Amino acid sequence: MAERLDAFLSHHGFGSRSDVRALVKRGQVTVAGEVCRLFQQHISDEIICVRGAPVERGPSEATLILHKPVGLACSHDEKEAPLVETLIPARYRNLPMEWAGRLDRDTSGLLIVTSDGQLIHRLTNPKKHLPKRYRLTYRGTLSANAVERCAKGMLIDGDPKPTLPAELTLEAAGSNGLGRATMILHEGRYHQVRKMIAALGGEVTILHRDRIGELDLPSDLPAGESREITANELTLLSTPNAERRTPNAI
Repeated sequence: MAERLDAFLSHHGFGSRSDVRALVKRGQVTVAGEVCRLFQQHISDEIICVRGAPVERGPSEATLILHKPVGLACSHDEKEAPLVETLIPARYRNLPMEWAGRLDRDTSGLLIVTSDGQLIHRLTNPKKHLPKRYRLTYRGTLSANAVERCAKGMLIDGDPKPTLPAELTLEAAGSNGLGRATMILHEGRYHQVRKMIAALGGEVTILHRDRIGELDLPSDLPAGESREITANELTLLSTPNAERRTPNAI
């Protein structure tokens, strides 16, 4: 696939667009053995060298399963560091990798990171109502009809439109007095789980997403690690209207 030379060099770690344009203008870049001074030139399979060293292209596309730990932001803004993108292995950083649906800094769990724009659209399109499962711990006492309120849809802070029906499963409180629950959402509003629990009388203290669609976070993938998604996992992730399974106990 054809790509502009300045975009190619920037994606491969040679700096910002202005940085790589300066490299090209100084004659430090060759395309197929010839010095190129046109940063807007389109390239495809040619050998590109910077200061005489060939640029390793790496994969042309990738989709990763990433186990996001607490404390990192889904952002490209260095002002919000530490960032999730620092967990992406170096061999993929030449690609325009984006996450398909964010997790806030204080939420851990399953994150799909991909260079496939169509996949991002499928996973984030609100019309798809893709189910996402969250495990949570909360303090406080939820209203007696909390499960029914979630199932019917409810108003949350800062949003005049009721939520879509959600599935809340309550577990027995632990010895520390904190409650535990599972919530399955079919949409993705800003801080939705936290706001729903707050409207029900509680406060989320731990939040973890362990399923998107029919894809579970792999049990052998440690927090902070990632790996390429398999074809079978991609099918689970993308299967429309998949039959939802009963949530497992926390």
